[in-house]
Amino acid sequence: MQYGRKLSFSVIALFLAATTLSSVTLARDVPFVPTPEPVVREMLKLAKIGKDSLVYDLGSGDGRIVIMAAKEYGARGVGVDIDPERIADGRANAKRAGVEDKVKFIEGDLFKVDLRPATAVTLYLLPDINVRLRPKLMKELRPGTPVVSHAFDMGDWEPEVTKTVDGATVYLWHIPARASGVWEYRLRTAHGGDEQHRLHITNQDIDKVQGTVTMDGQSFAIENGRISGERLRFTVTRSLNGATVTQRFEGRVAGDRIADMTVADSRMVAQRARPTS
Repeated sequence: MQYGRKLSFSVIALFLAATTLSSVTLARDVPFVPTPEPVVREMLKLAKIGKDSLVYDLGSGDGRIVIMAAKEYGARGVGVDIDPERIADGRANAKRAGVEDKVKFIEGDLFKVDLRPATAVTLYLLPDINVRLRPKLMKELRPGTPVVSHAFDMGDWEPEVTKTVDGATVYLWHIPARASGVWEYRLRTAHGGDEQHRLHITNQDIDKVQGTVTMDGQSFAIENGRISGERLRFTVTRSLNGATVTQRFEGRVAGDRIADMTVADSRMVAQRARPTS
């Protein structure tokens, strides 16, 4: 019995050692390479950081991104890094910069940190980690939250903005709202009448949407369907007054409403016809 107990303790010790090694390996997956100051400034500019912002920097290194956000923009910041040396550097640098009351640093796995409070997220990771992180960003961040990455993209999630600063590439995305479902609205036509529209978004693949619009009893496929943050855009080609025209639709998805919906020069509010599953 005593031998069996010792063996069990040995197995547990090996498991804990393997778990610790796995965490250290994750930390070493992203070597610390400081982001140049002009690139940091451009990242914060693209994210439109201001005094009401709460910036989460994942893989924060020496803390320079959240420190600049606090010092130059008045924002608050949270740096996340699994390496205790980098966390110590970040705290020391924040104190030297006089912004220790505006920023904090979390030593931990960026895949386990709660991102829901963030109003902006910055990254300087690696391509495969960015892609692995994407579902967490989509799940926890509010629609419209800016995500800015230095050097590496997000796979098939196309950036809205790509900029080059001092030879470095910076990418910007906004977390897309969930637009799938059926929406209904009435459109006032140029002749003073009303036209009932039914928008059915059947598929949303990150920021791309597909579906149909039923207008005046006829259904048309939506084209060029994209959603950037809360902003939904698509076109429809139809016959109108004997001519083939392309109409541009745009609106802001807010829960069960698409506010400020416009078609050409007409404005209305679309209401979700039934809850999404």
